[in-house]
Amino acid sequence: MDYSNRILCGPMVRISSLPFRLLALEYGADIVFSEELIDYRLMQCVRVENNSLDTVDFVVPGEDRPMLQIHKTREKSRLVVQLGTADGQRALNAARLVENDVAGIDVNMGCPKKFSIQGGMGSALLNHPDKVKQILETLVNNLSIPVSCKIRCLPSLDATLSLVRTIATTGVHAITIHGRTRDERNSDECRETFIQSIVQQCPPNVVIVTNGGSTKISSYSDIQNFRLRCGPAHGVMICQAAMWNPSVFRPSGSLPISDVAKRFLQICLEFDNHLPNIKYVLQRMYGDLDSENQFYEKMLSTETEAQIYTLFDMKNEYEQSPLEERRLWREKLRNQFIAKLDEESENNIIEKPAKYIRSDYTATLTPKSILTAYFIQARKDKPIYHTEELKPQRIFRTVLEFDGQRYTTSTWEKSKQLAEQGSAIVCLQSLGVDLTRAKYGINYIKAFFSPENKV
Repeated sequence: MDYSNRILCGPMVRISSLPFRLLALEYGADIVFSEELIDYRLMQCVRVENNSLDTVDFVVPGEDRPMLQIHKTREKSRLVVQLGTADGQRALNAARLVENDVAGIDVNMGCPKKFSIQGGMGSALLNHPDKVKQILETLVNNLSIPVSCKIRCLPSLDATLSLVRTIATTGVHAITIHGRTRDERNSDECRETFIQSIVQQCPPNVVIVTNGGSTKISSYSDIQNFRLRCGPAHGVMICQAAMWNPSVFRPSGSLPISDVAKRFLQICLEFDNHLPNIKYVLQRMYGDLDSENQFYEKMLSTETEAQIYTLFDMKNEYEQSPLEERRLWREKLRNQFIAKLDEESENNIIEKPAKYIRSDYTATLTPKSILTAYFIQARKDKPIYHTEELKPQRIFRTVLEFDGQRYTTSTWEKSKQLAEQGSAIVCLQSLGVDLTRAKYGINYIKAFFSPENKV
């Protein structure tokens, strides 16, 4: 797979699911990216062949929706999975799981979000060239598919060029450069002259892909002009402009957003895409259209898939779609996991009465966030929450796996969120955390979980 002279539909959180990627390819994108997948989350997945949809699904046991769904014929040769990682070996373990089902692996080294930075991922890597090199060399030397990475500009051109040259020594196929620094946002000007200089001075063995021009892109010709202004760069990655209207990839011109939305909904029916993702993508498409405010408000108020499709005059298509068969497949997978849990020895589960009371905690300091602080500080793997629902009562119970032990509450809860928080309380109590002192804030948590502490 070659990024040269290619237009890429880049990774976007909660946007780059299978239906959206297929839509981008249909409209003319050459290569599509998955949303960023955190390495330890991907490593929890089981690979499942879904013959009813002609897809390969990567599913976390106990969850009824795939974390990653890949169409075997319509996108496999043009799909790149983006990883969030801070460790080469962990990245390799995750990449090997999908290696035979995708065209490439990309490492996110540019995300400025707090979650990524706290975990040493994303743009936190920009200041650690040795770690960048270790991660990329580990992947390049052990995978059979191309490896690339996406970075942001550093504050100076010289620093950015130095990092690019370091990356070039690892053997990566391509480097995507977002023309803003970690602290800059979309309202800031894209540093096109930075990218232009990098294209002119970078080693010839690496493809440079330019990114960050979406605020000035609304057509296919705008994409080409952006590429030419940046060097010209070897390739161009489009994210936000594609989110607003994925038909921006059409050489013959963009389509009305209503036509694009209906085609997206047709593909969602084909793959039984779930309502939260459908609404999120549609909100991004319609959110900035002043003339569509009334329609936008109606769309926001929908609560079911049937209401969404009725709003778009697609009621017949929705009612004639074979959704039930696909949902039965997901239910079967979920039930198999629950049965497996029931068969395992209960000796490895710590079960205690515990109830999450919201008033005992702050919005940012909950049992789950306290446990997250621990796994980051103690450098342990992230807790895994397996939640099951008892129907028709619609009550929930969570088994939490952490550091080789499982934890659960002795009672069922009325929501998944309450069940997960309850299992986190059981885990923290078992670790010896005094939750009555949680009100003292994160400093108490850090002190408790410091390296000097016996925990």
